[in-house]
Amino acid sequence: MKRRKKIVMSVIILILLCILGYVAYYLIHYHFYNEYRKYLTSYEVEEGTEFKAIKETKADVAGMVLVAENDSIKLYTNTETAEVAFYDKRNKETVYSNPVNANEDPIATGTNLDFLKSQLIVEYFNEKRAAGIYDSYSMSVARGQVSAQAIENGIRYTYFMGDQTSETGIVPVYIKTSKLDEVIKILEDTGDSTGARYISGRYLESSIGSDYMELNEKSKKGASTLRKLNSYFEAAGFTEEDFTKQMLDSGVEGAVSISFEVSIEYRLNKDGVDVSVPMSSVKENGGGKIYRIQLLRYLGAGSDKEDGYMVVPNGSGSMIEFNNGKTNVENYTQYVYGIDYMNADYTVTENTQAARLGLFGICRENSSVLATIEDGDTLCYITAGVAGNVNSYNYTYPSFVLRGYDKLSMFGTTGNEADIPIVEEDFYNVNLSVKYSMLTEENKGYSGIANYYRERLIEEGILTAKEETNDIPFYYDVLGGVKETSSILGVQYLSVNPVTTFEQAGVISDDLLENGISNQVMNYQGWFNGGYYHDVPDKIKVTNKLGGESRLEDLSAKLTENGGRFYADVVFQKATFISKRYEYSLETSRYYGAGYVAYFGAVNPGTLRQTSSLGYEEIMFNLVSPKFLVRYIDKFTDKIQKYDISGISLRDLGDELHSDKKRTNVINREDALDVVLGQFDLLDSTEKNLMVSDGNEYAFAYADDIINAPLADNDFFIIDEEIPLYEMIIHGSIDYSGKLINLSDTFDKSETILKLIETGASPHFVFSYDGSSDLKYTGLLKYYATSYDNWKSDAVYIYNEVNSALKSVTGAKMTEHIINPDGTKKITYSNGVIIYINNTDKDITVDGIKIAANSYGLGGESL
Repeated sequence: MKRRKKIVMSVIILILLCILGYVAYYLIHYHFYNEYRKYLTSYEVEEGTEFKAIKETKADVAGMVLVAENDSIKLYTNTETAEVAFYDKRNKETVYSNPVNANEDPIATGTNLDFLKSQLIVEYFNEKRAAGIYDSYSMSVARGQVSAQAIENGIRYTYFMGDQTSETGIVPVYIKTSKLDEVIKILEDTGDSTGARYISGRYLESSIGSDYMELNEKSKKGASTLRKLNSYFEAAGFTEEDFTKQMLDSGVEGAVSISFEVSIEYRLNKDGVDVSVPMSSVKENGGGKIYRIQLLRYLGAGSDKEDGYMVVPNGSGSMIEFNNGKTNVENYTQYVYGIDYMNADYTVTENTQAARLGLFGICRENSSVLATIEDGDTLCYITAGVAGNVNSYNYTYPSFVLRGYDKLSMFGTTGNEADIPIVEEDFYNVNLSVKYSMLTEENKGYSGIANYYRERLIEEGILTAKEETNDIPFYYDVLGGVKETSSILGVQYLSVNPVTTFEQAGVISDDLLENGISNQVMNYQGWFNGGYYHDVPDKIKVTNKLGGESRLEDLSAKLTENGGRFYADVVFQKATFISKRYEYSLETSRYYGAGYVAYFGAVNPGTLRQTSSLGYEEIMFNLVSPKFLVRYIDKFTDKIQKYDISGISLRDLGDELHSDKKRTNVINREDALDVVLGQFDLLDSTEKNLMVSDGNEYAFAYADDIINAPLADNDFFIIDEEIPLYEMIIHGSIDYSGKLINLSDTFDKSETILKLIETGASPHFVFSYDGSSDLKYTGLLKYYATSYDNWKSDAVYIYNEVNSALKSVTGAKMTEHIINPDGTKKITYSNGVIIYINNTDKDITVDGIKIAANSYGLGGESL
C-alpha cells in the first residue's frame, strides 16, 4: 500500500513538475519575452521660453515678425493668427502656411474657409465614439486660445482647441468632498467665514458617489449666486485647472466639453523648416480621443491663377497639374508604405501600387517645396486636391493616424446585428515630423526634387554611389522546392517537389552565360525548411531533394564565378499555416477590438476577400508580431553565417510593415518600423549582400539590389502624368528591377523594353527548370509561365535590347526626365548620356535625333 502511494505521489509530482515547467517555458518564451523593446526609439520635448521677435529694419514678409534666420532662409510668423512663412533669401520666394488672401476665396465658405486659415485639423471620437472635427482656426485662434513660445532656432505654438467657457465659471458642479473641505478650510483660515458658510450651504451629497458633493439646482441657475461662488473659490486659490480636474474625475459624461491641447514646432534648418507635433505634450479633455491629425493642409498651396503641379509618391511617382479641372473626382490619397494589414479591409476591390516614398512636393516655375516625412511616416497618408472643388487652391498635405479605430460586429439573439465602434485607449506617442525644403531653380521641377533628395540621402549615408559595370544586371527568380500533395496507402501528406534543383539552377546560369549574360542576379526561392512556403526560419534545414548544403554553396560560387550574384530567399513576417514550429495563437499580431489573430491568404475571385486558401493551406499566413520577429531573425542570422552563400533575399522585410494591436501590449506601426530597422542592422552584420522586394524607402540604406520596384503609377483619375521619381532617386546607387515580366497581365515586348529603358530598370523573370505544368496543382499555381526553355529566347532578347541602351549609364545618376509635348521623353544622366523614348506610333525627331515609332534613341556628349 505504501509503495502504491509512493508511486501515485511520484506521478503527481512529475505531472506537477511538467505543468510548472510548461508554465515557466510559456512565461519566459512568450509572456516575458520583450527583446523588441531595445529597438524602440524615443524623443524629448524641448523646454520653451518667452517668445521675442528678432528686430529688423524692414521685414521681407509683410505683416509678420522674424523668428529665425540663416544664410538661406528666414522664418517669419504672425503671433495673432499663428501663421508662418518661409522666405528664401536666394530667390526671394516666400512660402506661406496658409493662403494670404483666404478670406477673399470665392468658393470656400464656413468650415472650408476655417480650414484654409488653420494649421491643424484634428479628427476625434467623443465618449460615445461619434466622430467630430476641430480646426485650429475656429476652435483656437479665433477664440484667442493660442500661445507662442521660443525654442532653439524656431517657435512653438500651442493650441487649446475647444470651448473653454463654463456656465458656472470655475465653480465645479461636482467636487470631491475632501477638495471642498480644503477650499472651505482655506477661507476659514484667512478669516472669511462668510464665504466658507456660503459655499458649504450650496452643496449637497451627490448621487455619483459617496465621496462627491454636487452644486444644488438653484445655485446652478442663479447668476448672482454663481458670481459670489466664483469670487469665493477664486479667493481660496481654486483655478481653472482645479475645475477641470474635479469635473473630469467625476466621470460624469459631458461634465467638461471636449478640448485638446496640441503644439506645433517650427525649427529653421539649412534650406527650409522642420515642423513637428510632439504627441507626448498633447492633452485630451472631456473624453475626446484624437484619431487623426491633418498637418499644414495648405502650406505652399497654389491658387487657381498660378501655374505649377504637385508631385506625389504614387507607385513610381505622379504629377497632378494645378487647375486640371478634375474637381468631380476623388482627391489623391495614399498611405506611405501601403496600408497596415491590421487596418486593411478583408475585401480587396483594387490592385494598386503602394507609395514607397514618404514625400510629396509642390512645383512652380522658379521654385519648389519638397516635404519629407521624417518621423511618423508609417502612420501617414498623403492627400492632394485641385482648385475648384472646396476652395480655389491646389494643395497636398500629410495626415497622421494616431490611434486605431475598428468596428466590432455584434449579433443579437433575435437576428439583429450592429457594429460597435472600438477606439484604442491611448494615442501613439510619436514625434510627428515633416521637413519642408525650399528648392531653387537649380533643383527645378520633379527632376530637381529627385536630384535634391538623392544628394541628401547620399550625404546622410543612406545611399552610396555604386561603381560602373560593363552590363546591367539580369534578375531572375528560380523556383526550387514546392509543396505538393502526395499519399501513402491512401493517406495524403505534403511533400517537397524539386521543381529546380541547385544543380539545374546552375545549368540555367551557365546557359545564360553562354548567351552573353554574365551580370546575373539569381534569387533562389524554396531552398530550405520545406520549400517556397517554408516553415519559420528560426532553424535552417536545406532541402536534400534540391541537393543539400554543399550543392547550395556550389550554386552560390557558380554565380560568382559567372560574374553575378546569388541570393537565398527568406520570409520573416508571414508564417504559413503549415508551419510546424509557429505558435499562431501567441506569436501572431492581433486586432484591438475582438482580439482575433491576423491571418490572410489569397484573394478569392468570387468574394474578393483576401482570406482564401484556394484549396492550398500553405498559401494562408499569419502575421508575425513585431514582438517575436526579433527572435526569428536573431536565430536566422546566427545560423545563416554558417553557409557560404553570397546573399540573402528578403521577400517581405523591405515591403510589408504591420502593427500588433493586442490590448495588453499594443505595438504601433512606428514601433514596428524601429524593430524592422533593428533587424536590418542585424542581417547587415552578416556581411552578406541583401536584396529586398518592392523596396520601401526605409530599406534603401541596406539594399544591394531591389526587385519588384514600382516602375509605374496607379492610374487614379486625378493624376495627369506618370514619372519615374523613385528610380531617379536610387539610380546610380542601387540596382533594381520591376515586376516579373513573364507573369505580366499584358506581355508586349516593345512596351516592356521601352518601359525598362525609360526607368533605368533591369529585366526580371522567374524560371523553373521543369515545366510550369508541375505547378498546376500546388500553392504556386499562380506561376503559370515559368519554364526556362520556353522563355529563354524572349529573356535574352529583352535583356540585350535593354542592355544596349542602359549599359553606358550603369553607375550614373538619372538627373533629368522630361515629358515633351509630342509625347516623347528625354532622360539625361550625370555622365552626359541622353536617352529618348518614343511611345507613339509615328517617327519623331528630337534634338536632331530621329526616333522611330515605339522605339528609343541615344544621344549626349559621351556617346
